[in-house]
Amino acid sequence: MVVIHLLYLDESGTEGGTYFALAGLSVFEHDTYFFTSAFDRLQADAFPGVNEPIEFHATKIRARDEHPWDQLSRAESHELLDAAYHIIVKNRCVLFGVAVEKACLKPEDGDEYSFAFESIVRRFDNYLVRCYKEGDRQKGLVIIANSSFRQRIETLANELLRSGTRWGELFNQVEIPLFTLARNSRLLQAADLCANAIKGRYEGGFTRQFDKLAPKFDSDPATHELLGLYHHCRSHTSCFCPACLTRR
Repeated sequence: MVVIHLLYLDESGTEGGTYFALAGLSVFEHDTYFFTSAFDRLQADAFPGVNEPIEFHATKIRARDEHPWDQLSRAESHELLDAAYHIIVKNRCVLFGVAVEKACLKPEDGDEYSFAFESIVRRFDNYLVRCYKEGDRQKGLVIIANSSFRQRIETLANELLRSGTRWGELFNQVEIPLFTLARNSRLLQAADLCANAIKGRYEGGFTRQFDKLAPKFDSDPATHELLGLYHHCRSHTSCFCPACLTRR
């Protein structure tokens, strides 16, 4: 039986700022239940009187200016975010991330989302190829939070499946990406948390949540090289982030 790896993608940094971040959270299809159940329990603990699913969105939780997050104190919102990141850390998943310094993009790179998407899909495919060589014959399916980028990403995804990326052919994508609203998927909400942590690390130097997630990024088990995180910046030799250090 073929087990599908589901890669949930969400972004952070589309509205201003110097950085754009795209995060991918890969899980086996049967592990989605454990993520969903854990976030449902977290919601029940924080808002016991609310039966409808609440969307966990990192920026909104921190801002506390929308219902129901405005019911929380600053300390309570921090505790809830810590609990949400703990769910990602303790459950079985593999993370992928791309941090793009917008000013470093060249015309041939395209927009920041397209560049990051191509890079992260390639890294996901390399991960699946490595799994295949180790005896796990699994395919991958990408699920993306709906956004204004949908049309261009659908077009790009078709091109990548047909012609490959600028770094080589894709072997393990079973279909073009599926799009859905983040409020309908706890896994997409988890991907949003990851994207927010990546952007916070590179945009503002906030390492608290990023450092918790760092061990979950894909790495080569033999060499321990960090493969799942890429930093597109002016100079990799002068940057001391985990992604740039591993490239050196």
